[in-house]
Amino acid sequence: MKVLYLFLGLALYAGTLADLIKTTFSSTGGGWVTNGLSKAVWRSFFVISGRQGRSRLLPYAGPTILVVILGAWILGLWLSFFFVLLSDPLSIRHGVTGVPADYLEKLYYAAFTLSTLGTGDFVPTSNLWRIATGLAAFSGLAFITASITYFSPVLSAIGHQSRLALYIHSMGATPRQILAHSWNGQDLTRFSDRIPDICQMLFQHTLNHHSYPVIHYFHNNKPEFAIAPSVAMLNEVFFMLKGGISEEVATDKLRLSMLEIALAKYLEVLNGNFITSDSFEDEGPQPDLALLEKEGIPLRNFQKGNARYSIQETDHRRQMSSLLKNDGWTWMDVYHQGDD
Repeated sequence: MKVLYLFLGLALYAGTLADLIKTTFSSTGGGWVTNGLSKAVWRSFFVISGRQGRSRLLPYAGPTILVVILGAWILGLWLSFFFVLLSDPLSIRHGVTGVPADYLEKLYYAAFTLSTLGTGDFVPTSNLWRIATGLAAFSGLAFITASITYFSPVLSAIGHQSRLALYIHSMGATPRQILAHSWNGQDLTRFSDRIPDICQMLFQHTLNHHSYPVIHYFHNNKPEFAIAPSVAMLNEVFFMLKGGISEEVATDKLRLSMLEIALAKYLEVLNGNFITSDSFEDEGPQPDLALLEKEGIPLRNFQKGNARYSIQETDHRRQMSSLLKNDGWTWMDVYHQGDD
């Protein structure tokens, strides 16, 4: 028996199974193989597209990643059983002639066993290899089916992501428009009343992102459906309410606190994997609050000009800058030229 082949096969099987189980059955994100392949495929698409969020190529990155992940799992299980078969030259024989199978025939046998086809032209030579064949067939049935089933909640989370982006954009195309549309002449309760719904959707998206990080790579090249510029726009509205607009008309403090926590938790989940400190740029443009005053929205006495942010808030906006940059967007997609 060739021990090296046996060790290699068992190690590959264990690694593939660990990554598959971590990705499909846990709620703490993908395995290291899944995450590594996802990043590699995304970077390839991102570079080829010129790092442009509006590129027509980027929406194909997500589906390609799912196909690559599924292919990697199938290949890992296939090769692991193949290497185990190679550990014994007499593990498999031809069903009619009784001649031991060669390399290509064992590769073929490993494939049809995992796919549970069971053609029968090759058969195991001992009880040990019959048991190994049964385990391989069970692995193919259970884990490949589970990996395909994994796609269903992922696609559901992607749909929720697009709904959240569209919901935010339905209130206005820019932060100023959202606040202007929410102003009723006395206060901003039109926006305040929507905060619980926004927080619920953002919390759900954050949990989805934590469980299925691959959804981050499902890119939409239309800003109104793209999550990064949408959350950045919501973040700007929050900071304007918190630090620029008069407290008497801004919004309920409890709801503002809910929105702050929802935004912070979202960035916390993305930090390290999709937002990195070495890609931080400046904290973004300073919104002209005078435009809000022209809409009749009263400002704080010390905020009659551009907004000024604390160190913590500046770091928060730099993370948003990194998120936009790593998804192919800029602050110009949040603050449309000539608007804010």
